[in-house]
Amino acid sequence: MEAAGVVMVGAGIAGLTAALAAAETDDVCVLAGGGPEASSSSRAQGGLAAAVGEGDDPHLHAEDTLRAGAGLCDAERVRELVAAAPAVVEWLAQLGVPFDRDPSGRLALGREGGHARARIVHAGGDATGRFITEALWQAALRHPRIEIRQEHCVGIARDASGRAVGAWTWDGARHRLVGARRAVGLATGGVGALFGRTSNPPSAVGAGVALAYHAGATLANLEFVQFHPTLWLGRDGDAMLVSEALRGAGAVLVTELGAPLFADPADNLRTRDVIALAIARAEADGHRVFLDATKVPEVAARFPSIAARLRRAGLDLASQPIPVTPGAHFLMGGIEADLAGRTSVPGLFALGETACTGVHGANRLASNSLLECVVMGRRFSEAVGHEPCTRTHTAEDPEWLLRPEQDEAVLSELAPLMWSSVGIVRDAPGLRAALAELEQMAERYPGSGAVLAASLIARSALWRRESRGSHVRRDAPAPNPAYARPSRIGKAHSAFTSVAITT
Repeated sequence: MEAAGVVMVGAGIAGLTAALAAAETDDVCVLAGGGPEASSSSRAQGGLAAAVGEGDDPHLHAEDTLRAGAGLCDAERVRELVAAAPAVVEWLAQLGVPFDRDPSGRLALGREGGHARARIVHAGGDATGRFITEALWQAALRHPRIEIRQEHCVGIARDASGRAVGAWTWDGARHRLVGARRAVGLATGGVGALFGRTSNPPSAVGAGVALAYHAGATLANLEFVQFHPTLWLGRDGDAMLVSEALRGAGAVLVTELGAPLFADPADNLRTRDVIALAIARAEADGHRVFLDATKVPEVAARFPSIAARLRRAGLDLASQPIPVTPGAHFLMGGIEADLAGRTSVPGLFALGETACTGVHGANRLASNSLLECVVMGRRFSEAVGHEPCTRTHTAEDPEWLLRPEQDEAVLSELAPLMWSSVGIVRDAPGLRAALAELEQMAERYPGSGAVLAASLIARSALWRRESRGSHVRRDAPAPNPAYARPSRIGKAHSAFTSVAITT
């Protein structure tokens, strides 16, 4: 059996940050799957939120985050997250991330929905994720204690006590076991591809959720899937996120008749759950919705990637409104973890979007995701240092292994079901019908992590009989104080229960 001190699954911003931090004291094996280009991190446009501007401070950043989270945020962890943000920006800059700056050399700060201040640092205008991911990837390639493999994790190896002691991998031809002397980290991204219409890459099918579930970990808040309000859909079926920073720069939403979607222009910068629902309701009434950025100064220069992609489709961001529609974007729930990534399974850590730390609550505040990835990755190293290090763990034979080819086969059937029944607006009859179909899919595709993740999301949505943040129930349209708590579910406790995470 091959082994490393740490096995990290995923090569997005969370996984690479964690690998670099852990490699300062131990050897790390990164299971990169499709590489950094296949991650959601590389697609992130808007930027990273940090209270670094004049008149701003972490307390105000925390207030905005808590307000967006609709009563489900862990307030203490939110304060820890935002307090760490200025140091994160400094660390990334030292690593070589070329953050945009104004003529005086100060960080250029954008504003996005839900933020009371301009506090979004960005790179390349609208290519922040790509620049950060590339800087981390190059640093990982250079590091002498990091080994990178283009293999997929298909199972968490555990010993007789239940401790995570490695990962089962698949390289397209054979399985192998890579042992972990200290810890296994899951940084596998989200679930957007389960819904078909998404800003996420095709690999975002909830693999981390499925792997952790079969490893015995507790999952939390899976019903909270954020639908980004403004995706542009190309004729080829490709979807592109149209950054919220455009609305922060002055773009507004209008109908096909040119009428404002919101009577008050300030409402264009409300939180994503509010905007996405407003667009969905307009579409249900027979309207198309457009983003009008024609009055944003130098819009093509400020958002070069978006403008170039639209130009290739024959659209001019500077002179005509762009058709937009909501799409699945981010999972607020996931594998329950603290800000260092510790889960309920000894030796198993979860980082980034696949983790549920409580900082996003029922609706993530824009640009807090990249921040969370880096904060968790840097804290991961210290937590792993306290894990027992041993070479004597014996992995049990796996009870279940993920079969990626089954995910590929089922998605064309799964995605329309999830969009129609577990999408922006849900109700009990639709969720029950979806679960019945998902049960049949599970029988036909028993190795599909996508079907499992979809089923867990639908079960969680059926349990939460209220509307809160990104979770909207037409049969329970208001928040219910009885549900002002996280939902928790796991393989060992099929009902929704309270399970504590030791920190």
